[in-house]
Amino acid sequence: MPKGVYKRKPFSEKHRENICKSHKGKPKPWLKGKPSGSKGKNWKHTKQARQKIKKNNAKYWLGKERLKMRGKKNPSWAGGISFEPYSVDWTVTLKRAIRERDNYICQICSKYGNIVHHIDYDKKNCDPKNLITLCRGCHAKTNFNRKHWQNFLKEMMK
Repeated sequence: MPKGVYKRKPFSEKHRENICKSHKGKPKPWLKGKPSGSKGKNWKHTKQARQKIKKNNAKYWLGKERLKMRGKKNPSWAGGISFEPYSVDWTVTLKRAIRERDNYICQICSKYGNIVHHIDYDKKNCDPKNLITLCRGCHAKTNFNRKHWQNFLKEMMK
C-alpha cells in the first residue's frame, strides 16, 4: 500500500440524513444529568463547586498529596509483599495448566481470562487448588478488599 496522507471523502447529503434518522429519539449520554435543551452549552458549576474542584486539583497537580500516599502511608500498603519472589514452582507450564483447566474463562465474570491469580495472595503457595483464572478487570478488583475476595474465591472453588 502506498505511503502518504489519505483524505476522507466528505459524506453525501443523503448519507448525513440517514445518520440523523438513525440517531433520532435515542438517548444522548452526554446530556445525562443536565437540564433538557441545554446540550451542555449553558451547564456551569456553582461558584462553590468551582472553588472546591480548583482546591482539590491543586493538591494533586502540585504532587503534595501523591507524595504523602507513597509506601507505608498508602492505604493499600500490604507490608511490602509485592517485592517477595515467586516460588520455584511458579512456571509457564503451571500457569498454562491452570488456564486450560478453567478453559481460559474468568471464574468471576465468565469472560475471557488469561491471568492466573493466587486465592490466598501467597506467592509461594502454588497448589492448583489455590490458583484461579481471572480476566484483567476482575484481577484488578481482587487487589482491593482482599479478605472479602479471599473468602469469596475459596467458597467458589469448593
